[in-house]
Amino acid sequence: MGPPFTFSGSASGQPVPVSAPNSAPAPTASSRATYAWLAALITAVPIIIFAANGTIITLGLCALAAPAWPGCRDALRQVIGTPPGLALCTLAVWIALSISWSAAPADSAITALRLLLLWLVGLAALAGARAYRLPRGAAGALLIAYSAILALYALEIASGGALISLIKQIDPDRFTQFPDAAQREAYRQLLAFNAIGRGGVLLVLLFWPVAALLIDRHPARGKTGLVLALLLGATIFVLLQLPVGAAPLALLAGLAAFGLAFAAPRRLPQFIAIAAAALLLLMPLIAYKIDRPEAFGVEKRSIPPSWQHRIEIWHYTANRITEKPLTGWGFDGARHIDAKATQFVAELPDGSDIAYPNVTLLPLHPHNGALQIWLELGLPGALITAALLLALGFGIAALPLPTPQRAAATAAFTATLCLILLSFGLWQNWWQASFWLLLILFGLASQPTRSRDETDAHPGPPDR
Repeated sequence: MGPPFTFSGSASGQPVPVSAPNSAPAPTASSRATYAWLAALITAVPIIIFAANGTIITLGLCALAAPAWPGCRDALRQVIGTPPGLALCTLAVWIALSISWSAAPADSAITALRLLLLWLVGLAALAGARAYRLPRGAAGALLIAYSAILALYALEIASGGALISLIKQIDPDRFTQFPDAAQREAYRQLLAFNAIGRGGVLLVLLFWPVAALLIDRHPARGKTGLVLALLLGATIFVLLQLPVGAAPLALLAGLAAFGLAFAAPRRLPQFIAIAAAALLLLMPLIAYKIDRPEAFGVEKRSIPPSWQHRIEIWHYTANRITEKPLTGWGFDGARHIDAKATQFVAELPDGSDIAYPNVTLLPLHPHNGALQIWLELGLPGALITAALLLALGFGIAALPLPTPQRAAATAAFTATLCLILLSFGLWQNWWQASFWLLLILFGLASQPTRSRDETDAHPGPPDR
């Protein structure tokens, strides 16, 4: 049975009635979009904390908010026709070509197909964010969700990771290699906090669209400022308890960008994009030089082994980039380059060295998005990605937004770049889904609210 009115979405997102069959009423697409976003918001709370790899589920629920095909098609054309969309399509073509010279073409093709499908889902979800206006109460719902995430994190921190230990069945009695019960419990807490640590990165990204939406919907500076200060303080507290060193740095970078953006709201995102593009192009040279940080006035033995390992990874990756600088090693080829032929050796402050068994100099990916682009996609991939960064930065500068919202978008852009340069494999599904969710949230935050009366009088196009 069809809806009482069938609508065809126009490019502007306004409904155009075309027929009125005799059938029972059904929810309009605007209601469907609201339900989809609400479902995504509800599922995001446990996913971010207990299963950060599941962000793709949240993205899929957001995609259910996409308008019917005619409206979705128009929205997709608009998105793809933008400079970032064109750069992304060009990157997809180069990725497809690079599969042919990857060390494992079949594996690379499967990963590329998953990535392409994820991008299509992200584009559909973004089309929904562009097509509809948010209902009233959206800012409050997002604030409640973010607060719930912080509250659950506080509960996990206070209980030593009790919930995640129960979910993942982390039982201290299984760690028989530790004779002492206190050691077994400490190891359990270590594993538990590692399991919930990845969500801290998502907290950093999510904070900025929450701030943008609150500032837009509740412009009273005193109350909104107090709420944001409380959220920021709670976020910092949580991040400092989690084993994710890159997250506090990214939040700090975002805060700096947010403050500076009020002085230069349009020029700052442009400057950040130019600086990021330049850093991307120069990253192999920088990584090659930092093998001995003494050249920068830092004693390598004074650096924690985890960061020594990161430096060694980057230096080793820079060496491998020089072997195929034009074409790269092929998409997703980083995991096949090292083949466990290397071993990490840390330099300790007392002058001794310690070798870490089974810890190589290129574990799956270089933990640096710029180096991964160079390593796998070569100079063309680096140039295309630099163009994408420029398009995003200049796009933020051109957005018709008030200064506070543009400052929040600039902060999110900066924090994301910081995380890309320090952590995670660039093509991981959950990480890519996180980028799309950030875009979608800002797309929604930039839309005007819709009152209940408007919703009833002007429903969006229903499913087709």
